[in-house]
Amino acid sequence: MNKKITIFIGNMGSGKSEVSINYVLKLQKESTREVKLVDLDVIKPYIRIRDIAEKVKYVGIDLLMPEEKMRNADMPIVPQHMIDYLITESYDLVIDVGGEERGSTTIAQFKKYFLEADLSVNLVINTFRPFSNSKEKIISMISSLENSCGLKITGLVSNPHLRFQTTLEQVLCGTKLVQEVSEEIKVPLQMICAWHKLVDVKFLQHFNSFTILPLRIFLTFPWEHGLIDGI
Repeated sequence: MNKKITIFIGNMGSGKSEVSINYVLKLQKESTREVKLVDLDVIKPYIRIRDIAEKVKYVGIDLLMPEEKMRNADMPIVPQHMIDYLITESYDLVIDVGGEERGSTTIAQFKKYFLEADLSVNLVINTFRPFSNSKEKIISMISSLENSCGLKITGLVSNPHLRFQTTLEQVLCGTKLVQEVSEEIKVPLQMICAWHKLVDVKFLQHFNSFTILPLRIFLTFPWEHGLIDGI
C-alpha cells in the first residue's frame, strides 16, 4: 500500500493535537497527495480537535471525527468508517491519538491496517510536564505506550512548552533532554516544535540541523483569546 499514515501520540499536555494540525498544514504545502486529519482522541481533556472543527476546516483541513451525536461522549468512540479511511489509497492520514495508555489502546484494534501502510508513529514530548521531565520517565512512557497501542514508536517530537510563556532557553533545555532519550533508545528526533512567534533567526541558528515545525496555535482556553494567532 502506498498510503502514508502518520500517528501522533503522547500524554495529555504534550501538545500532540496542536502538532497534528500543524503537521497536516505542512504536508499540504509539501506534498502532491491529499491528506486528511483524524481525531481519535477518546480521552476527554479540556478541549479536543473536534471542539474547534470549524476553525480547522476554515484553514483547509479535511477533518474526520465521530458523528455529531457522539462527538462529546466520554468513551472510546472512533469515527464511523474508520477502516475505510485506513485502506483508501487516494489520500494520506495524520491521526491524533488520545493521551496516555487509555487513549493509545484505541488504535491497537487497527494494527493490521497500520502495518499495511507506510506508517510513522511519533511520540510528542513536553518536558515541562511532570510525567515526562526526566529521561527515565520518558523511556518508561515509551514502553507503556508501545505496549498499549501494539505499535513501535518510530520518531520523537520535541515540544517543550509552557504555553505562550515559553522561551527559547526552555526549548533548548527541553530538546536537549529529548536528544538524550533519542540517543539512548536509538529512536530519531524527527522534529522540534515551537510557537511560530518564537521561531526567528536566532531560534533557527540553534537548531539548524533539525526539522522545525512552527506551531500556529489553534486550541486555546477562554483566558488566552487575546494571545491567539488570529485564526
